[in-house]
Amino acid sequence: MDFTLAGNNLKKIVYTIAGTEQRDFVSIAFGWKKIVGNLLSERASILKLENGVLFVSVTNNVWMQELILRKFQIMKDIESILNVQLSDVVFFMKSENKRKTRKKNG
Repeated sequence: MDFTLAGNNLKKIVYTIAGTEQRDFVSIAFGWKKIVGNLLSERASILKLENGVLFVSVTNNVWMQELILRKFQIMKDIESILNVQLSDVVFFMKSENKRKTRKKNG
C-alpha cells in the first residue's frame, strides 16, 4: 500500500483552487517561512501579490527595518527557491483596527 503525506495532498488542493492566476502567491505563502526564517515569518505576513509586487505587512518598525535591509536577498531567494520572479517587495505597518465606540449621553 502506498501512503502519501496529507500535507502534499492539501497543497495540491490549494494550488488547484487558487488556479494559475494565484499560483505564485500560493508558492510564496507556502515558502515564506523558509525564505525569511521562523522569527521574521511570525512578524511579517504576506498580504497580496499584484503585478509582480509582493505586499507584506509587518508588526512594527524594527522588523520592517530588518526586512527592508534584507529586501533584495528575499527577492533573490524567492526567485531561486520558489521560481517566482518579483519586480518589488513593499513593506508596510500592520494597522490596528480597534474601533472605539462612542457612548451616547442621555
